[in-house]
Amino acid sequence: KGASAAALATKLRQHYTDSVDILTLTPELKVIEHLPGESLLRSDYLPRTERIPRYLELLKSSASVAWEDLPEDMDETIEKTIAALEVRLRQQPDDESFFDIYPTLACLYNEVGREKDTENLINRLKSIIKPDDLQAHFVLGATLERMKRYEEVAAVFEKLEEQYPEKLRLSRKLAEIHEALGNTELAMKYYSKVKPTLALLGKPLPDFSATDLDGKPISLQQYRGKVVLLDFWAVWNSFCIGDILNVKRIYDTYKDQGFEVIGVSLDTDETKLRNYLKENDLSWRQIYSGLEKQCPLVKQYDVKSIPARWLIDRDGTLIAHEANHKLISSKGRQADLEKLVAAAVSDKPKN
Repeated sequence: KGASAAALATKLRQHYTDSVDILTLTPELKVIEHLPGESLLRSDYLPRTERIPRYLELLKSSASVAWEDLPEDMDETIEKTIAALEVRLRQQPDDESFFDIYPTLACLYNEVGREKDTENLINRLKSIIKPDDLQAHFVLGATLERMKRYEEVAAVFEKLEEQYPEKLRLSRKLAEIHEALGNTELAMKYYSKVKPTLALLGKPLPDFSATDLDGKPISLQQYRGKVVLLDFWAVWNSFCIGDILNVKRIYDTYKDQGFEVIGVSLDTDETKLRNYLKENDLSWRQIYSGLEKQCPLVKQYDVKSIPARWLIDRDGTLIAHEANHKLISSKGRQADLEKLVAAAVSDKPKN
């Protein structure tokens, strides 16, 4: 609906700023589904084909109120939405397919200053969760996290991690929570469990020997004295393409100060790779084997997903490592690539 939709989006952003949420709307701009971003982390989440009919059923009920077009009084609409969600929870108190209502409802309670109701809601969720229900505990964690009650979130996931030590998503979440709490050592402990190669941070990165796209030998040793970004990527990967121009901007800014990029392409189509490099003026050297995930460097450095960016200082020490689309510094904290590059090029080599 053009301007009306844009205005609604602006309103909604005021209420959904702590995570990446998905809202499904009708052409009349009614919300028929709200999927909290935390749910995207759960592989066992109720399939969309099963969720939509339930939410449509909710809309048809007399108690159902969603954001219709552009309400004049957003607070009044929130109260009506709260009422609709409360009705649904009373009707289906133990229905796990509606557990994701809890973090949403908690946020709405907070929005209108109903802190006591927030506390009662959290206690209610705790009382109905089964000890072995991993999905429900993730919902509890998401609810507490939205309230910024990080210590309690950590307690929930630490208990789960003891029960399910093989579940790496628990370790990933604990790393993020401890980082938010400023517990650097604990954050690194859990990040390292998710990505064992993070143990290399702060240590000399083992060298490699390969051939670049032009058939010339290439190794890390050739770049000693330079700050190097080892960039595992592919033209077919949208995450890589979405950020490659940012890498180019950083390269153009710092290349005269001793910053270099070595691309490790996981592409299988050499022509497409060459065309992309030419079209986007990416001038740094590329290592290409055409073997995709069987690339020798992928195996050597145990790269599980791309993009994967490894930042190496002038002495050959690994100072940052990308894991799960987050750049982790040797201090165990999420870091900004450009800030790390700027700091690294200003340092002189120790050896």
